[in-house]
Amino acid sequence: MLDLKTNSQVNLVDIPIDRLEKRIPVVSDKALIDLVNGIQVNQNILSYRKSRGFFGQLLDNLTGSDRARQLLLDGNLIVGQQTLHNWVLELTDSLRISQLGLQVTQKSLLEARSVIRVNKHRLQNQERAITELAEQLSQLALQVDSRFKTIEARIQQLEIRVAANEDLDAIISAWEASQTYYDLPWLIQIILLVKEIYSSAVVIYELETQDIEKYRQLIINKILSRSTPIAQSFFNLAEFLDLSSGQIKSADIALCNEILETRSIPLTRLDSTPLLFAVNTTLEFSQLPPESQPKQLGKSAIALCRQQINYLPRQLDTRELITTIVNEIANDSLSQLIACQNNL
Repeated sequence: MLDLKTNSQVNLVDIPIDRLEKRIPVVSDKALIDLVNGIQVNQNILSYRKSRGFFGQLLDNLTGSDRARQLLLDGNLIVGQQTLHNWVLELTDSLRISQLGLQVTQKSLLEARSVIRVNKHRLQNQERAITELAEQLSQLALQVDSRFKTIEARIQQLEIRVAANEDLDAIISAWEASQTYYDLPWLIQIILLVKEIYSSAVVIYELETQDIEKYRQLIINKILSRSTPIAQSFFNLAEFLDLSSGQIKSADIALCNEILETRSIPLTRLDSTPLLFAVNTTLEFSQLPPESQPKQLGKSAIALCRQQINYLPRQLDTRELITTIVNEIANDSLSQLIACQNNL
């Protein structure tokens, strides 16, 4: 920045150049050379930036050093341009600038122009390199994020599987030890057992993994291996419903009927649970006064199911019965869970 001051702190830039030249003829050279020196300061700043490597410049950008030098460079250029503009207008017709001053000025200006051109080209290359690096970092970030999401999904599935295994083992073990559902007919025990299983982490596993085969087959096999077969071959479902309703204690009928209650369930859900509907209807018939009960509770319940809900076979074997119970309860629990999530 050009700041010519006398001892009395008078700003010489405010004095007309012709008056100053008459009194001190060398002032023109001095002023022009000082202006060139300001340009050379800018040149030095540019040279320093040029000498810095890519990571050095990246560090300067992060620490703010490059910003400070840029502000200094901009300040020098602005003040220099203003001074040059004002003085060139007054020096245009003056012949008092010496040949030496003109040569120094010309040389310095040419060097500054050369440095600016080289630096501009280098900055353009650096900008392209930074842009390419930013793109590469962005792609790497996406890849890492995708990998993390994959790992998190696997961990989540593993945690869900472990929780489902623990819940299933605990529920089956308690039932085997007669700690749960004792003193109830076998059919009611199986229905309530499967309902408990599909109120645990097992249904979460099916929802998250979309695997509806693994645990259903496991549950069917566990129940079969831990139960006394109803019959070696096919049996009549209506007769089995009558037998089950007759085995249940009167004190337990209302409780079981409340748990299996299907009257308030929408028809869209009942359509996929015909066996549960028939069991519940049989229990409801058994609660009626003897004079109001149908002669054959199970047969009447199956007929009502076929008429109002869905088809239900009259004969089944043990595996088919357990499979039907598991699938009806599992599908109903899964659909309710999905509906709850959709409403959130």
